[in-house]
Amino acid sequence: MHPMLNVAIIAIRKGGNFLIKQYEFLGRNYTELSSDHIKTLLSKIRAESNQIITTIIKKFYPLHIIIDIKNYSNTSTLQNNNIYWIIESIDNDINFIKQFPFFVLSITIKHHTNIKIGVIYDPIHNELFSACRGKGAQFNGYRIRPHHHKNILQTFNKIILSIVNMNINHTFDINISNTLNNFHKKYNITIDLRCTGSLMLDLVYAAINRIDGCYIMYYHNTIKLASSFLIIQESGGLITYLDKNKKDNDQNSKHIIVGNPKIIKFILPLIKKF
Repeated sequence: MHPMLNVAIIAIRKGGNFLIKQYEFLGRNYTELSSDHIKTLLSKIRAESNQIITTIIKKFYPLHIIIDIKNYSNTSTLQNNNIYWIIESIDNDINFIKQFPFFVLSITIKHHTNIKIGVIYDPIHNELFSACRGKGAQFNGYRIRPHHHKNILQTFNKIILSIVNMNINHTFDINISNTLNNFHKKYNITIDLRCTGSLMLDLVYAAINRIDGCYIMYYHNTIKLASSFLIIQESGGLITYLDKNKKDNDQNSKHIIVGNPKIIKFILPLIKKF
C-alpha cells in the first residue's frame, strides 16, 4: 500500500470515529437544541474532525500542506511542486444534522496538478473507499471492478440511477416521469432513482455497482468530487462529459454521467433528453 494512502486511511478513520460520537449526541439532544446552537455545534464538530485528521497527517508528513475544502482556492494559485492534502470533514451536513445516516469524510491528495490519492469513508456503515492513481481502487481493502459484477439489468430489467442537479436555478425542461415511462415502453426496462444526499457517496456507490450510474447536471469543476472521480476511474468506471446546455450561462458548467460503462452507453440517449 502507498505510504500516504495508509496514513490517509488511519487519519480518516480516526476522524470518522469522532463524527460517530457527535452524531449519536445530536440524535439524543436534537429536539432540545436551538437552530443557532446546532449551527455552532456543527462548525465545532467540523473543526475538531479536521484537527484530528490534520494532527495525524502532520505526524508523518510535517512539510505537506493541509487544506480544509471549505478554504480551498482556485488550483491556479497553488504551487505545483507542493503536496496538498484536501480534507472534507462532513458531506452532507444536512444528513448529519437530520440523522439521515448517509454522510462521508474525504481526503484528496494532490501533487503536480494531478489527484494522486482519494479516500472516502462512511463512518456509519464502516465503509472505506480508496484509490491510488494507476494502482486501482479498493472497497474495505478489496479491489473493485464494477463491470465484473452481474448487473441488475440482466436479472430484473432495471437500471438504478442517481440524478443530481447542482444548479438550484435550473429545473428540468421536460417531465422526468414521462421520459422514464417512454424509455420503459421502448426497451421494457425500468429506471429506479436513488439519491443518498451525498454526491460523493452516490459516485462511489456507482463504483461498487450499488447503483448503475450517476448523472450530474450543471457540475462545476471543483476539487470536492476529485476523490470520487478517481475511485470511479481506477475501478474501471466510465466518466462521460456531455455537451453543455445552451441555456446555461456558466461556461465552466458541465453535465456528467458516470458509472458502469455498459449501462452508461446504453442509457445515454435517455440522459440527453433531460
